[in-house]
Amino acid sequence: MGILMRMGKSRAIKKIAKRMPMFLTSGYGYAEAYTPGQVGVAMESTGCNPDYIDYAYATFCNEETFNEVCSSDYASLHQEVADTCFAGDNSFSVSDAASGSDGGGFGGDGGGGDGGGGD
Repeated sequence: MGILMRMGKSRAIKKIAKRMPMFLTSGYGYAEAYTPGQVGVAMESTGCNPDYIDYAYATFCNEETFNEVCSSDYASLHQEVADTCFAGDNSFSVSDAASGSDGGGFGGDGGGGDGGGGD
């Protein structure tokens, strides 16, 4: 996979991580896991790229539900999300993802940011 494709995937995962938790928790409340239908609605409503929905499922659904709707490997995708958003800690849970929706370490921009200072 080329560098541009890796960057695009990383950006898509971060966007999922940043936008979806607030939508899911405000629309469906805090949950240990969300349904594929709820995740699908969140993907569409938040403008996330549907090509990466498997990553959203790996983040917000439990492994059993993930396996019902995806042919991808849950552990691999869950680890990619962990590497991108949790400094490699794949023990993150749905509640960790949801509680981090304010940008506190989850779904951040990797330090690049927009350079804005707000002054």
